[in-house]
Amino acid sequence: MEFEVSIRPNAEKPLLEGSGTLGDITVIMGRPRTGKSLFLRYLFALFSEDYELAMRTSEQILDNGGWAKLRVGNILLSCSKSDGDEVGCDITPHPREEAYLFYEGVLFTLKYRLMSPESAEVTNAMARLLERIARYREGRWRYDVAYSYGDKKFYERVDGRQIDLAFASAAVVTVGVLERAFLLDAWLLLDGTLDELFPEEVFYLAGRASSARARLVVATHSPWVRRVFRCHRSVAEAQGMPAADKSAMAYEFVDGTVREIDLASETYGKAFGRLYEVCE
Repeated sequence: MEFEVSIRPNAEKPLLEGSGTLGDITVIMGRPRTGKSLFLRYLFALFSEDYELAMRTSEQILDNGGWAKLRVGNILLSCSKSDGDEVGCDITPHPREEAYLFYEGVLFTLKYRLMSPESAEVTNAMARLLERIARYREGRWRYDVAYSYGDKKFYERVDGRQIDLAFASAAVVTVGVLERAFLLDAWLLLDGTLDELFPEEVFYLAGRASSARARLVVATHSPWVRRVFRCHRSVAEAQGMPAADKSAMAYEFVDGTVREIDLASETYGKAFGRLYEVCE
């Protein structure tokens, strides 16, 4: 599915412009403040027709005369700020895609049920996600996470005991939810969600992603995350998991542009190069 993005806080100041293809798995890298989180927020707003998120995001980043445009396939999201300081957004009417935004701080939602203040739809979507994965009670999971319909909470089951997710490790919560969410016919937009995980956990999730129904868009600062998801098929086979012929794309947002990358990244290579120069 092709995409085209143009985000200009004002007419003379491009933040991000370019185009590419959203694969079954898409990895996005880049320095801080290059537009990765913005891209995911506008992408969620486009799929979900979430005018509230599109408006609130645009109010924060746009100056008078600025705009944010994102086209995915034949669906266009367009926001602009007039000289009168008014923000307007339009989204091409379309059948809504099921999408879930794993925003920064989503761990607090999963552990403590503290919801995002960004938009009601982001909050409602996360609530729907938890309800949908609650039915996946049995199976070959990395972590035994179960839902109690009595008190409407998730628990980790360990040695016959139920541990409230508020007391579970971050890896149990993140991996336990994602490995079940991979079974949904939906878009999973992960904004740095995998960056703090132990590498072996990311290796496991990349293997599961190879046969997932869900389509993934992963924003990350981790070269490890990019590499294992680009090589998802081999990663799955190495773990004895089903492997599918899924398309995997990777992009770097750099200097206001969208650049396709493979297993190497110029920006990250420079960063590691500096380390090797100063640390013998």
